[in-house]
Amino acid sequence: MKAALVRPARHGDLPALAALAALAASAASAATSATSATSTNTAHLAEPSAAVAAAGETLLVAQAAAPDDEPAVLLGALRLRRAVGLGLPRVWYHVGCTVHAASELGLFHRQRTLMLGHDHTGASELADMAWAHDDVPLADQAATLHLLVQSALLLMARDRMQYAARLIAELPGARDSAGQSPFWHGLGRHFFNGDPLAAAQAHGADWHTHVAALLPRQPVYTSFLPAAAEAAIGQAHPAALLLREVLEHAGLRYGHHVNVDDAGPVLEGTTDDLPSLRRARRCTLTTASHDGSQAFVALATQADGSWRAHRVRAQARGAGLAVAAETMQFLGLAEGAAVWAVALGGAGD
Repeated sequence: MKAALVRPARHGDLPALAALAALAASAASAATSATSATSTNTAHLAEPSAAVAAAGETLLVAQAAAPDDEPAVLLGALRLRRAVGLGLPRVWYHVGCTVHAASELGLFHRQRTLMLGHDHTGASELADMAWAHDDVPLADQAATLHLLVQSALLLMARDRMQYAARLIAELPGARDSAGQSPFWHGLGRHFFNGDPLAAAQAHGADWHTHVAALLPRQPVYTSFLPAAAEAAIGQAHPAALLLREVLEHAGLRYGHHVNVDDAGPVLEGTTDDLPSLRRARRCTLTTASHDGSQAFVALATQADGSWRAHRVRAQARGAGLAVAAETMQFLGLAEGAAVWAVALGGAGD
């Protein structure tokens, strides 16, 4: 089942969001902090309020086609944050390098290091991504994730000045068959002997900030870590490999930063250099005799200020986007309405 549209979450979505997060956590053997955070943090985001707007966050949900008066079948969710770390500092490890050399002795050693820091403070973020896995073909999972990510990027293009110059997305790191992080076992547990998954459940993403006060501020030589811990640095959990592919397709890349708990990679990019931000255009809808052959994601703002994003087939005609009458009716718009759209291309689109 493919997602038909993306929209902001509503208070009525809470039961479906909780079920979606539980399914995602189960698929990852309860090993990802991202899916755990989804289940614990969606309640205040799904309910429209001044506090949510002030937080600078939008929770996007992807749903299967259903009339507006029926419960929506949610297939995925994604949280878009305008800026991270401005209220409560966020921490990451920077994966760096230091060299020790003694030319007289003919020695040259390059050592990988970890340095705690706040390098991505102020960046925008794609976070808490969860999607349905059970009995859903891999191609449909990818289509849902592509639609969610592209919809979030269109929101950034539409309201460009509200978002930062950098965009990041954290991926969960490698874990063993028992769901334990080799990286945490090799480093973090020496400074905090509690269960990091339980801490993430209790405190959400903020627990990284709290535990950072206990972690070493000096560079850590990774060669001092157990082999399994060192090998886990920058490795994504297998359950997140599809998500990584989708995010890399959108232009994000590993930038030598990792999570402090499981050393999962942080993907990043310069916002204005992302292909979808470069290609996004404000278009006027026109009617065509038939749908075009090119795929677009179109984000339409309704009269009440709400928005919906759809994947459509259309024809680009200058500043216009031509779609069939049936498609325009599905979008709930009339000819002449303005939409933000981005042309898709390549695998997965």
